[in-house]
Amino acid sequence: MFQTENKSFETRSFQSPDLLPEEHRTSDRHEPPPRRQKVLSCFFIVLILLITSCTTIVARSNSNFFVGVKNGFLVRQLTHLFSKDTNLLKGEKEDRINFLLMGIGGPGHDGPYLTDTIILASFKPSTKEASMVSIPRDLIVPTGQGSFMKVNHVYALNQKKGLEEAFRVTKSVIGDTFGVPVHYMGVVDFQGFIELIDAVDGVTVQIDRSFTDYQFPAGPNSTQKIAFEAGTQKMNGTTALKFARSRHGTNGEGSDFARSERQQKIILATKERVASFNTLLNPLKITTLFGLVNEYTRTDIEPWEIVKLIQMTKDIDANKIYNTVMDDSSGYLASGISSADGAYILQPVSGNFFQLQSLVQNIFEDTQLKQEAAKIVIQNGTPVPNAASAVAQHLDQAGIKTLTFGNADKQNYLRTHIYEYTKGEKPRTLAFLQSWFGVGAERNLPVELLPYTVARDLDLKDEKGDYRELDFLIILGEDLKERGSREIIRTLTPEELTSTTTEAFPTSTDSLFVETPDE
Repeated sequence: MFQTENKSFETRSFQSPDLLPEEHRTSDRHEPPPRRQKVLSCFFIVLILLITSCTTIVARSNSNFFVGVKNGFLVRQLTHLFSKDTNLLKGEKEDRINFLLMGIGGPGHDGPYLTDTIILASFKPSTKEASMVSIPRDLIVPTGQGSFMKVNHVYALNQKKGLEEAFRVTKSVIGDTFGVPVHYMGVVDFQGFIELIDAVDGVTVQIDRSFTDYQFPAGPNSTQKIAFEAGTQKMNGTTALKFARSRHGTNGEGSDFARSERQQKIILATKERVASFNTLLNPLKITTLFGLVNEYTRTDIEPWEIVKLIQMTKDIDANKIYNTVMDDSSGYLASGISSADGAYILQPVSGNFFQLQSLVQNIFEDTQLKQEAAKIVIQNGTPVPNAASAVAQHLDQAGIKTLTFGNADKQNYLRTHIYEYTKGEKPRTLAFLQSWFGVGAERNLPVELLPYTVARDLDLKDEKGDYRELDFLIILGEDLKERGSREIIRTLTPEELTSTTTEAFPTSTDSLFVETPDE
């Protein structure tokens, strides 16, 4: 847990099991959350933002900020803001709005349009939950027609074709890779990051552990030493950028995981400052913020959508913001070196993106899974040692506790079996298990697999000495390595991993998917 602006945020690290041997794998004070403040009516806040944003847009006449601006832009914003029939955000009807947030160096930096920060953020309107998934910039992603490249190159290579095309392709590649639609996208450069934080008088961040970075960039071919002490610290824009970008910190802060955690802290702290009433009540600050956003940010979310989004998220509970970081220590990814140019790369351990897709798609199910508290037994029906233990570890990270795990009656099961005892009373857990294992649950059970029989054979008793009531029995089979009958991305070859083809980026990556036959 870490704290920012007197609020605690939960950082969740999902881990995926190595199911097969390597040769077979392709503060301040702590106070109660404040009650909803009624100082200003919702209409007044919206009106302030609307007037300011429209004034800024008209005054600057800069259509570069809003990617894809068409004729009748201002009229459309007013129509959406005051019409109940046309004011749904993209994804709102489906109860999940996804945003792609990217940070770049900008002009004057080496690789000015390479994305240094990549975060897939989501908001669930019905429960007021939000999530941020940090994507490592060195991850290899499919870009269509059999080509792969580092994810941080996708925007840069297509930026030359214009912002609309760069946004379209980047959203498509990220969406197809992780199996969710990307509704909106925003790109900000480092200078804008600095000035934005300075404009809101800095941010307060809880630093979990002290660290020093002796190799922080100080300009062309030079470095500088930076250091941070554990504890609560008020940071200006320059300091916050250094804190977020440091790559070679001591004391465990040199990993991509640690770096992504720091970036998420800064983003959340900035959100708190921007959405505070001290900011919203200050016309000068609002005008300054819109000017900075207009100069340093590019987005395809329109002003009326920004206004509505602020209104929807301004009262979000900090405990309902979930943070996840992908890196090679999570079990999902393996690191390597490109044979083409010696570059450091990350790729899925399994040779496909199923586990990463499951993580992103089920990001909001953690709380519901914990509430159901399903009682699960896992048995290894394969010759692979410790497979049941590894699966139990993954389920635990996802919020599902396993009562016990061990070997099945035999180790030659071809298929994984999910035996359900709940009669549909644990729907979230059932859906998660079926999705993750790629098989349907079975309810017609032989006598030896009835819940009482299993509990008796395993001597599973509660505190009263009675045999436990079980919810699910999972027997792992050989199909686990491919998650049976799921569409998966075929295993990447070394040649494909080093491909840097930039031609013919399609709208989707459907050509990469192949059917896995049933057993």
